[in-house]
Amino acid sequence: MILKERLYAAKYNELNDPMEGVIKVDNTVPKNREGEWEEIISDLRIVCFTKDPKNSLMWSHYADGGKGCLVEFELLDGQEYHKISYLKKPVLNGKDINISKAFEILKYKDKPWKYEAEYRCIQLKERFLPVNIKSITFGPRSNEESVEMLMHILTLCKPNLKVRKMSEIGVFKSAEFTIGAKKTMVVSTSNPKECLTCASVKMIQRDFVGMHRGWKDY
Repeated sequence: MILKERLYAAKYNELNDPMEGVIKVDNTVPKNREGEWEEIISDLRIVCFTKDPKNSLMWSHYADGGKGCLVEFELLDGQEYHKISYLKKPVLNGKDINISKAFEILKYKDKPWKYEAEYRCIQLKERFLPVNIKSITFGPRSNEESVEMLMHILTLCKPNLKVRKMSEIGVFKSAEFTIGAKKTMVVSTSNPKECLTCASVKMIQRDFVGMHRGWKDY
């Protein structure tokens, strides 16, 4: 997701709400058209997200209780997104069993999900949504060694990406975010054929190994 800068677009029945895609119909829709609706809505794929990075319930439910991370991204020009409605879904009639109504139904969720303040991109058959990844914020309970390793990898692969870690949870609440420090290095190389970028990458790799060996022989 981060390296390729794209988000997986799930089918409706891969999402965690068992009522996704379920509709109420009037008496003009016979039971045997259920398979037709299933076929139509299965062609649509969904990317779900929120605009609220501080929602503690979201951190708890979708980031493994603060052990995971939050990925901030920006949609590309021309990509549409929809704000989810937590009102009752409209009742459909026989004329509504079509792709247009399937798009509309996927913009509704039941009221108990309102805390998510969800937005969605809905697309036809495409499995991934390309985006611009802006930053990553690791949760307060994320594993220090894993975060450290990932930050070094991202330094090499995505040097302009902002990486943060939330403050650890304690009895006293401290600053909300601890921002990963940027290193300023003076790079030189004795090899005239080696570019400074390559030399700096080698330095980062060396420092990472050295740090985990307690700086022995470094």
